[in-house]
Amino acid sequence: MLLRREFFHWVGAAAVLAGLPRPLELAAAEAVLIERELCREVPPLPSEALFARSPETYWAELRRQWLFRPGFLYLNNGTVGSSPLPVVRAFIESILKEEQMENDDTEQYPLWGYGPWDEYRRPMAEFIGAETHELALVRNATEGLNYVAAGLDLKRGDEVLTTDEEHPSGINPWHLKAKRTGIVVKQVALPKPPASKQQILDLFERARTRRTRVLLVSHVNTATGCVMPVRELCAWARQYKMLSEVDGAHAAGMIPIDVKDIGCDFYISSPHKWLLAPKGCGLLYVRDAVCDRLWSTIATGGWDDREIRAARLQQFGSTNVSILAGLKAALDFWRAVGPERITARIRQLHAYLKERVRPIIGADVQSAEDEEFTGGILAVDFPQLDRMDMQKWFYAEHRIRIRGTSPTRLRLSTHVYHSFAELDRFLGLLNDYAQGHRASILGRQPG
Repeated sequence: MLLRREFFHWVGAAAVLAGLPRPLELAAAEAVLIERELCREVPPLPSEALFARSPETYWAELRRQWLFRPGFLYLNNGTVGSSPLPVVRAFIESILKEEQMENDDTEQYPLWGYGPWDEYRRPMAEFIGAETHELALVRNATEGLNYVAAGLDLKRGDEVLTTDEEHPSGINPWHLKAKRTGIVVKQVALPKPPASKQQILDLFERARTRRTRVLLVSHVNTATGCVMPVRELCAWARQYKMLSEVDGAHAAGMIPIDVKDIGCDFYISSPHKWLLAPKGCGLLYVRDAVCDRLWSTIATGGWDDREIRAARLQQFGSTNVSILAGLKAALDFWRAVGPERITARIRQLHAYLKERVRPIIGADVQSAEDEEFTGGILAVDFPQLDRMDMQKWFYAEHRIRIRGTSPTRLRLSTHVYHSFAELDRFLGLLNDYAQGHRASILGRQPG
């Protein structure tokens, strides 16, 4: 505690004594604000007894773990999550410790990108149901997805089968490989929303050919939030000796993950989204039986050491080990609150928002009804409205952050730090916005 206080007092005092220009004076004021937030005692997690007695009071108490200012509403968790205070503190405290450059291991430095870092890999592997040697810690899902596409040997004419709802970071590594090597990327158009798991499986089966070698599918689709039947799809792929790659960027922290039950060959995720870990950490699971089929993309010390299994894929050079301290704190926080409780709350808020957004004029809900297809992402299209104008208006006028995945589609994310009252406030303002554009909406509707 003393170290944190000394650090932030030093930043603020140095700025004032140096007579810094106004922008840096403001930075010093912000340092004082950070000091106040980080040096105060972290509120204890609300009790099980409180949850049993009053769930909404429990969630209101839990919200004290975040640094949101009063009146601000963040509905863009699908892009990046807000780390709770214990995670932020673990990250910053690690920085302060590591920058002293002291360690009994004289070969150890405050960086990662070399070495196994099993103290961080192990809990992350347990989180997804993997063995430690099957997990590589990377810097985000984009990096892991590129490792898989770049690292597999495919021949000209071989096919990668995927969907029309993949994130650019998932499909573009394969487009790059197609341009360089002549492989073929085929996309299945998913129904929005799907009617059943079998409907999705049938679409893939119709698109399969004798040259299909790889299945790429998201666990939770970035555009519509559809939770895909990955277990069934990976079993289908295995039946035809295809490799299966699951983009789980949105799944970690939102819904349960068990890679052994899913049966995939590769699983990639960004814990900085729904698990609320620090920005700049990712995970790449490589099923041990296929580990030797994946070439390293970055070559540095240890790149071809097959004995260390997936760990050779995290030999990419220096980066910040304090991110991993924050990642471990995020896992601890997730377990303390309870994974089943978190998933249930995310889905409860999603269902509440979805039910109440439907009556708003011009709203076209593109997320599924059935819980098996839903998590924390709600996709709502307003075909007659400009999403960017709406996005800017909400933040400038009401300090509400939203985002979308097309010029007219909103992607609204619900997480445990939201309340029904906040969602009601947003819905009221969204209704007001739509009513203010009523003439435009009605004037452009067909028929």
